[in-house]
Amino acid sequence: MSNKRKVIQWDSNILIAIITGEERPKEDIDGIRECNEKVEKGEVDLIISGMYEVEVLHRSKPEVVEVLTRILRRPNVSIMSVDMRVLQLAGSLREYYVKLKKTDGLPALDQADAIHLATAIHYHVDAFYTFDDGKKNSRSLLSLDGNIAGYPLKICKPPVTQFRIPTVPPIKRDE
Repeated sequence: MSNKRKVIQWDSNILIAIITGEERPKEDIDGIRECNEKVEKGEVDLIISGMYEVEVLHRSKPEVVEVLTRILRRPNVSIMSVDMRVLQLAGSLREYYVKLKKTDGLPALDQADAIHLATAIHYHVDAFYTFDDGKKNSRSLLSLDGNIAGYPLKICKPPVTQFRIPTVPPIKRDE
């Protein structure tokens, strides 16, 4: 049995949800919370594509930059460079889905998504967490779970694995 820690990657939309307090379904919030706790406790290693600089920081107000800084300063969090190897792989992924669009009619990958996925593939992550279920003119990342242009990659929302007691409204008694 290997004692290698699981390596996960967050899409920028996970960071955006954290720092902006974005309203999401309860299961999504629980998944983010649980995932963040595992990173904080050092149970998993987290990588983030350097692409986050473009997608996240422009949305950050000074008061939330501190939250982002705390996340990124953890010893088990790494920001991965968008180097030529990642860019070449991202270009191949985009080309694959542009060709596939001609047969399946679905949108191709946008540039940012291709870079995030290429980063995940290049650095052999165990799972890529995202909320991307398709946006205008871009293919759903969640729909690509298991196979990205022939590369195996687990893509999912941050999962909820711990038992959480649901909130139950108080019982009203007639007196």
